[in-house]
Amino acid sequence: MKTAGAALLALSLAACDPGYALRGEPIPLDRCRDGSGATRFVVENFYRRALEQKTVRAAFEGYVSADFVEHKPDVASGDREGAIRFLEGLMAEVPQARWELLRVVAEGDTAAVHALMTPAPGAPPYAIADFFRVADCRIVEHWDVVAGPPKDAPNRVPRF
Repeated sequence: MKTAGAALLALSLAACDPGYALRGEPIPLDRCRDGSGATRFVVENFYRRALEQKTVRAAFEGYVSADFVEHKPDVASGDREGAIRFLEGLMAEVPQARWELLRVVAEGDTAAVHALMTPAPGAPPYAIADFFRVADCRIVEHWDVVAGPPKDAPNRVPRF
């Protein structure tokens, strides 16, 4: 397992200069090398900062393009500022919510995230699939699918 983690870290370090991303600063275009490694690095770090660490605005400023397009129907404006306001509002509404990143799959300029969100301690989790498109080490588009806890689940195999 340590070997796989070391390989992933090496891939991430080769894809982008992590010093910028870890501080939440935009990665200069001359340091960006587009491809699956950069896409995964940007999406994973954005997700952890915005949702797991709940620093929404800083994550958007560091990882999301100014001309970002949001496809989530709940975000009326469909832009970056609208997405920030939506997530900040959600976090104010359910302050004990916890996001957990389970899987990230990246190919070229696209990444898919499988996550769970627990709205409060002890509450059943929501299944989340987020899809991102990345260009020049910035997220430029987002789509999601959110499934609430099943009311009746004949399949005993969990979503996670």
